[in-house]
Amino acid sequence: MPAQIRARSHAMRIFRRLFEASRRAAADFARREGGGPAAEFALVAPIFAIMIFATAQCAIIYIANAYLETGAEEAARAVLTNQTGTLTVSQFQTAVCADLPALFNCSSVMVGLQQASSETSISTTKPTFNSNGTLSNTLPYTQPAAGQIGVLQVLYQWPVIGLPFGVNFANLGNGTYLMMSTQVFKVEPQ
Repeated sequence: MPAQIRARSHAMRIFRRLFEASRRAAADFARREGGGPAAEFALVAPIFAIMIFATAQCAIIYIANAYLETGAEEAARAVLTNQTGTLTVSQFQTAVCADLPALFNCSSVMVGLQQASSETSISTTKPTFNSNGTLSNTLPYTQPAAGQIGVLQVLYQWPVIGLPFGVNFANLGNGTYLMMSTQVFKVEPQ
């Protein structure tokens, strides 16, 4: 027991010294009349904060894009293995959305599925959007048959926050970032 009491007493002395040192440093800062460090901090802090926020937003976009890719891969696998049968567009969209995490709003997920006659003739429909961010053309939806090549497109408009000094990740006119995953596969024979 005496060793434990001595250890606690020693720890308390260390904490008291640290507290006193931090109190003295705060008091010294408050007494200073020169404003050089505060002015320098005022110049650098906003830029530093914007860089931190932009880095965090970029990381979130990359993570969300990875989730979108994973969900699209799962949906492509379902088509590839003939598990989707005769699903309608809305049923297939719901199935795709079931593979996405709660970060995504299911009503905003856009899907297109089409077949290609050969590997050299694969083409995708380029989505076009109006100024409100609404898809102005339609994505095709045709379930590929067994043995055919399928092309799956999954799109999502991710909301981003614009920052001062022109730091903005939006690539659409409505201030969102368009994420898109395209999966090409050959449907297994039945």
